[in-house]
Amino acid sequence: MEQQYSEVEAEKHFENNRLWFRRFQTTRSYRKLTKPERAAAGYITQAFVGLAYKYQLRNPRRYTATSVKEVVLTLFPEKIAATNVFFTSVIPVMRRYFIFLGVQHKISNVDTLIRALDTIKVRQLLDGHRETKNWDAHKRLGMQVLMGYKPDIDPKQVTTFEQDFNMGVPLRFCFDFSVNRPPKNIILLTEKLRKKFENVMYEKNK
Repeated sequence: MEQQYSEVEAEKHFENNRLWFRRFQTTRSYRKLTKPERAAAGYITQAFVGLAYKYQLRNPRRYTATSVKEVVLTLFPEKIAATNVFFTSVIPVMRRYFIFLGVQHKISNVDTLIRALDTIKVRQLLDGHRETKNWDAHKRLGMQVLMGYKPDIDPKQVTTFEQDFNMGVPLRFCFDFSVNRPPKNIILLTEKLRKKFENVMYEKNK
């Protein structure tokens, strides 16, 4: 019988990932991530699990080198609206997370998956994300919200969009807490959103 996508099954995978990620947060490996990587890590693992199941019908035990590379190089850039810092964090986060899942016996081919990740350069992923022709219609809308081109959109609509189309990755959240100055592309944001980003960065770095 041909396997079909199931919302119930998807939620089961998300719930498992939430449990595993909470355990991952207690490890030394997690603490070795940079501050921006830690800020993005939960969303990255959730998005990876969600994309792999929704578009490949794969649970973690069925991940392969090919499927991992497709999620990272194709599905993330095409489907997920997020900042550059989020995308540069994907590979280091997933590398440590796969190792953790291997130790926890949640996946059995960790070496294969790590080798697949190691063949991907962060620049490849970032370039894929920056290439607007790769974006699907939902990501196009999400990036407009993220960059401040739709400042008056109802926050409830944003939350619904994040859950339905962005695998829970928040649009109005700055993952880069490593500096106390606005990012260079801050002029692309509306004044209202710029102040929000600056306030978040200030509070996290006090």
